[in-house]
Amino acid sequence: MQSCRLGEDNLIKVFSINVIPAVIAMVINGAQPIIDGLFLGKFAGLNAMASVNIAGPFMQIIYAVSFITCTGAISLIGRSLGSGNDEKARSVFRTACVFITAISLLVTIFGGVFSRNIAKLLKATELLIDDSSMYIFVISFFAPVISNMYLMGFTDRVIGKPNQYLYGAIASLAANVILDYLLIGVCGLGVKGGALATGLSYFIALAICSIPLFKRKNVLNYFKGKLNFKLMLPVVANGSSEAVVCGSAAIAVFLFNSALIKIAGESGVAAFTIINYISTFGTLAMFGISDGINAIISYNYGANKMNRVRKTFLSALTLNLIIGLIVFLIVYFAGDKLITIFSKDPESEKQVINMAFHGARIYAIAFFMIGFNIVGSGFFTAIGGALSSVLIALSRGLIWIVVGIMTFPVFLGIDGVWWTFPFAEGCTIVITILLFLLFLTREKKRKNLQKSI
Repeated sequence: MQSCRLGEDNLIKVFSINVIPAVIAMVINGAQPIIDGLFLGKFAGLNAMASVNIAGPFMQIIYAVSFITCTGAISLIGRSLGSGNDEKARSVFRTACVFITAISLLVTIFGGVFSRNIAKLLKATELLIDDSSMYIFVISFFAPVISNMYLMGFTDRVIGKPNQYLYGAIASLAANVILDYLLIGVCGLGVKGGALATGLSYFIALAICSIPLFKRKNVLNYFKGKLNFKLMLPVVANGSSEAVVCGSAAIAVFLFNSALIKIAGESGVAAFTIINYISTFGTLAMFGISDGINAIISYNYGANKMNRVRKTFLSALTLNLIIGLIVFLIVYFAGDKLITIFSKDPESEKQVINMAFHGARIYAIAFFMIGFNIVGSGFFTAIGGALSSVLIALSRGLIWIVVGIMTFPVFLGIDGVWWTFPFAEGCTIVITILLFLLFLTREKKRKNLQKSI
């Protein structure tokens, strides 16, 4: 297995070894519910697929619990290892394992007991509520598995084993496709089968990602480190931006579903579900790049190797801009062909397909801006700049989304829903640039102070 030294090896090697597996793994793991939607759309119809989208905000709660601990812990672990404090890094990892398991178990209890109430709260209609509540009920039991899978996968990167997360993701993808076909296509379990397939595939990924952490020779493993829950305060504070991303996504999906139910009924929700699925692949790739540079930036920032930090950030930004352009071109010129993949009967569901294609072309404009904001938020998380990261996440995921969804549909109808996305990303770019200017000013003052001492 290929490994690397984050602060010493050639930066191109370090970047490629960490970022490429991170992108592939993030796309695969984040796309598991989309795979469910694809099989449900083909075998059970678009209403079943729309039911999974209604349940989407609950999935974001699971992701929020995962990422608020994972990204905050990896940032602190990376900076600790970079500064030579291995013991602190071990204690952070050990405590994070216990903390994330305990919190995710609460999510399991919440989802298992109140699944139908949650579905009602998320505006599931009478046509969708049974399937939506079933998906929430089943997937809630896998919350500890999903959370721990991400923590182990992210930890593999910081100990120089980034490919392990990729292997887990590939195995989970294969398992999810096979299980979805068997449980949805063959056994006819519908939404219940989709949730079971996703949960079991995450379990396989967790088992694979955990392998390096059973080896005592690795700097981080299951056997070393002390429990110190005081360490979770900076972890949660720094990882809060990722929780904001997930929480904002949950609120945004809820707002869009609510608006579309009023404007276009279940067909509008189905159209939004398709757009969301297609765009998610591009967004996940960008988040994968952002997550992949977390360990590199945090380690080198802790070691005060700012030139490596700067080059890593610029490389990530360039890649995200390229991905944004590619996604825009694919959606704009071939979106109709992609959309029909999710349809069981394209002829009878032509209204939904046309609605989704028109909306996807408007939504795709946002991809010229999404990459800059995602990398910016990830950069601040990696260096411990929690407040800046939270501001970016809140801006793109909630503040301007609320402004847009409350304003644009009044004047533009359903097109106003689609235009909300590029509006929110455009406004956020301004905020991200201002935060970087403040950061550069602080760094310049810090360097001048160091020279004067």
